[in-house]
Amino acid sequence: MRASFKITFIYVLAGSIWIVWSNEFAEYFFANYSRETIDFVKSIDGVGFVLLTGVILYFLIQRQYKYLGDKVKELEKVNQVLEEERVKSDNAKKQLDQFILVASFDLADPVRQSHGFLELFIRKNKDKLPQNSIDFLQLTLDNFLKIKAVLSDLVTFSQLSENHHKQELVNMEEVFEKVVHLNSKKIKEGSLELKIEPLLEVMGDYKQLIQLFDQLIANAIKFKDATRPLNIEISSSVSGDFCTMEVKDNGRGIPAENLESVFYILKRYDYGFVKRGSGMGLAICKRIVEGSGGKIWVESTLGLGSVFYVQLKNK
Repeated sequence: MRASFKITFIYVLAGSIWIVWSNEFAEYFFANYSRETIDFVKSIDGVGFVLLTGVILYFLIQRQYKYLGDKVKELEKVNQVLEEERVKSDNAKKQLDQFILVASFDLADPVRQSHGFLELFIRKNKDKLPQNSIDFLQLTLDNFLKIKAVLSDLVTFSQLSENHHKQELVNMEEVFEKVVHLNSKKIKEGSLELKIEPLLEVMGDYKQLIQLFDQLIANAIKFKDATRPLNIEISSSVSGDFCTMEVKDNGRGIPAENLESVFYILKRYDYGFVKRGSGMGLAICKRIVEGSGGKIWVESTLGLGSVFYVQLKNK
């Protein structure tokens, strides 16, 4: 039973009893006194009611204060445990990022050297080896390039949590001027049609926002539908203190069961017989957006295309 209901119930009950029986109480408890005394007691029964209910309310409120005090102490203990777990989680995350960074740097040098040696070997011996051996070595060389790409993306991913860039108001028109320049070759070749509606300003880091949207466009290009030209549309809208930007494509689309996991680190999916990319691109996008206090999500229809939403503060 809620405390407010208890207090109200007791107050009404005491008041009702007092109104109905106060005169009888006076006659009973003061039977040995004079009529003048009994009449006087009856005349101040309202004061008696106030005193009685005041005492009852005092003890009820004291009891409620004690109950609330105990609950506050319990909540403080829970908050302390949660804070300790949060600190542990943050420390574990930092240690993991540091491990990824160190491991990536340590692996990068031998991979780079092995790639260089193999490339030199192929160049010097391509006329001496049979074609099937050259093809095998070339495949190995391509795999070295993929490893280098993964290591590079791992370094980028881990460094995003270490670098605390200044959040400032960024003109998204300028960001997409740079993004268009980075993809100008594909646009001129006709393999990509990019339509950009007027865009607004958002809070973030200029260089990271270029990296973010260049990656989203690269992702659309990577998984385009080979049966039709690739069209990408960029638009934005405002709701309260947030600006939501949309990157819409008419590519292959993403199965519904993969819409959340596409943002996981090193997560790749089969398209045909090949798993494309390092599996880091969208994880990097997610870290950039969340590092700026925003959200990123995707809606998609398999065979029709996808829409990536990036929501960032606009002030």
